[in-house]
Amino acid sequence: MTLRIEVSAGDLAASRFAISPITQVVAALLVLSGRISSWTARPWVDRNRKRLDALCKADLDLAALVSVLRARGYNPDFIAPPPQGSMSTFPQDLAVVRETPADRAWQEVVRVFEGRALPDKVVRIFDSPDPVGRFTRVLSLVWEKFVAPDWERMRTVLQRDLAHRADQLIAKGWDGALSELAPTVQWHSQASGAVIEIPGMPHERRALRPGGILYLPNVFDALWVCLDEPWRNAVVYPGHGAGVLWLTPASHHPAAVHLTHLIGRSRALILTAMDEPITTTQLTHALCMSLGAVGDHLSVLRKSGLVEGTRRGRAVVYQRTRLGDALLAGPAAD
Repeated sequence: MTLRIEVSAGDLAASRFAISPITQVVAALLVLSGRISSWTARPWVDRNRKRLDALCKADLDLAALVSVLRARGYNPDFIAPPPQGSMSTFPQDLAVVRETPADRAWQEVVRVFEGRALPDKVVRIFDSPDPVGRFTRVLSLVWEKFVAPDWERMRTVLQRDLAHRADQLIAKGWDGALSELAPTVQWHSQASGAVIEIPGMPHERRALRPGGILYLPNVFDALWVCLDEPWRNAVVYPGHGAGVLWLTPASHHPAAVHLTHLIGRSRALILTAMDEPITTTQLTHALCMSLGAVGDHLSVLRKSGLVEGTRRGRAVVYQRTRLGDALLAGPAAD
C-alpha cells in the first residue's frame, strides 16, 4: 500500500513551508491515543496519556474525536485544515474548522469507517444541531490542556525546522529539502518534476490540484497528507530536531552543572537522551546535531566507559552503562 503523488515543475514552484498550530493538536491526539508511536516524545506521552484517558471518560465528545482518528488510511480533513498563511494562530485555524459545513464533516467521518457502523458517541454528535461546534470545542480543549503550555517551545523547534529546510533548499534544491522529510517517505526526481511515495497509505497515484504543496512540520512523529478539496494540498511531516523538546534537560539532574563542565553540554545531552536505547540516526534527529558530531561524541563517551553499543540488525543501538547512569545521577546516587 503506497500513495504516489505526482509533483510537476509548476507544483514545485508553488510549494512552500508553513507552521500550523492545529496540526500539533491532531498529532498530539494521535500519539496520546496510541494510534501512532513517537519515540522522540515518549517522556511527554508518559506524562499525559493518563490525563487524556481521564478527559475522554469525562467528555464523550472528546472520546468521539479520538475514535475517528486512524494511524493508517484516511483521517477527517476538516479537523486539521492547512493554514492560509506561513504561520497561523490557533484561533485562526479553529475558525476554519468552525466554518466546515456539517454535511461535509459527516461525509469525511463516514469515510473513515468505510461502510462500518459509526460509534454511538459519534452518531450522537451528528444528531445534534451543531456537530462541528462540538468538534471545535474539544479541539480547543486539547489545545488548552496538552499543546498551549509548551507552544512557545514547540514553535521555536518548528521555526528551526523551516530554517533547516530553507538552508537545504538553497544548497541542494528541492531534492535536498524534501528527500529527508520522514524515514518512510521517498522522493524521486524526474524530468517533469518528481514523485513522492508514502507507504502505508491508500494504494493510488494522485496528481495535485493547482497550488503546489504546503509542507507542515509537527513536533511529534506524525505523517499524513491532505489532498482533497476544499483544503489545500498539504504534507504533514515530523519536524527536524523535535526530540530536543522532550529530553529531560541535563540541568534537571543533581550533578547537572558538574556534568556539563566535566564532559560538555552536547555529551551531557546525549547521556540524557539514553533513558531508552537509541541509534546514532535517532540522536541526530532528536538533538539536531550532525551525524559526524554525534559519532565523535559517542566515540569519546564509549571510550570513557559511559555508553555501550549493541548491534541490532543493520543498526547499532547505544545505551548508558552503569557508570554512565551513576555519573548522570550525581552525588544523590548511592
